[in-house]
Amino acid sequence: MAFQARNIPLCSEKEKNYTTFFFLLFDSCILASRCISLLRNSIIRISMKVYIDLNIFDRLEKLDRLDPTEKSSYQYLSDLLTSKRIITAYSNAHLNDLFRGFQKNPTYIDGHLLNIQHFTNNLCICQYWGEKNATWHYRNIFDFFEEKKKDWGHEPISYETLFEDFPLMQATMELYKNVPLPSEFRKGYENPIFGIMFPLSKLQPNMYALQTDIFNFQTRLKSDYGLYKSFKSHLITSLNKLRNNKELIKSFNSNFKSLPQHLELTDFFDLYTPNNKCSENLMYQKVIEIFFKFDIAGYKSDGHFNNMFDDALHTFYAAHFDFFLTNDDRCKYKAEKTYSKLSIKTKVLKMDEIHFLEQ
Repeated sequence: MAFQARNIPLCSEKEKNYTTFFFLLFDSCILASRCISLLRNSIIRISMKVYIDLNIFDRLEKLDRLDPTEKSSYQYLSDLLTSKRIITAYSNAHLNDLFRGFQKNPTYIDGHLLNIQHFTNNLCICQYWGEKNATWHYRNIFDFFEEKKKDWGHEPISYETLFEDFPLMQATMELYKNVPLPSEFRKGYENPIFGIMFPLSKLQPNMYALQTDIFNFQTRLKSDYGLYKSFKSHLITSLNKLRNNKELIKSFNSNFKSLPQHLELTDFFDLYTPNNKCSENLMYQKVIEIFFKFDIAGYKSDGHFNNMFDDALHTFYAAHFDFFLTNDDRCKYKAEKTYSKLSIKTKVLKMDEIHFLEQ
């Protein structure tokens, strides 16, 4: 017996109304979300952007405890931020600064993060690996900091452990133990700094030992402040000897017509720095390199490598803003020199110059 089709509705009119209402509500939510995103992006484009160094955020966090003579300028900055007359963002450079403090004393980290979150609304600017431009996005600062803590736990403690999760690469590295260093390499040990930089290569003159020495030396530079200071002092002395060598300068001037008549130390860096690509973002590479060159040449030099690098990173991120606000004299000076060399329009201010934000 064949089944007969019945005139049964798929749903009642009431159910239809509910369904229609649901889809309208769903579409409205999507539209609202897109509008909010567009509004946020338009605010970023239209508002004056001010990049704030951690030393300024720290004073904002202590606003109620500041001396009255100091408090007025920070209260003014706080009002500008909360009223959205200016906007700011945090970066991984801020997280680097905070993480060093966290390692010494984790007690106050939540307060520091909450303070930055309050003034940035989780707006973040970050240069991610392999990206051609710095990324503007909203990212919860607490989540980002937790990720940084996890990443720190995976940092290699030695060159031997660097490739332990990559057996093929580890086997390839082992082959370098059979590749000898050029015989001329030993002549470098006539200079005492060479022995400090490449101790293993002196005992085992092969490419693997040299790679290990380079890894160990850059690791020590980050933690051994005395070594970093001695290394910079030696480098500056050596460069000054080059600059004072009249015959050498004459040779430079005849072979490099584009060089200025009076060479600065940074000009020697430009001559001998390899034209290597260390980042997909050319601006990132240029800002970090030039900031480093000014520091190593003795321009308001920093005694700690990590501090110097993070100041360079702050300078890179601040180049995406209208103003860079910092109370660090050394960072301010080198940031201004870097921006001048690269024709970057960002203005660097200290808190006693904050009235320039009104202009």
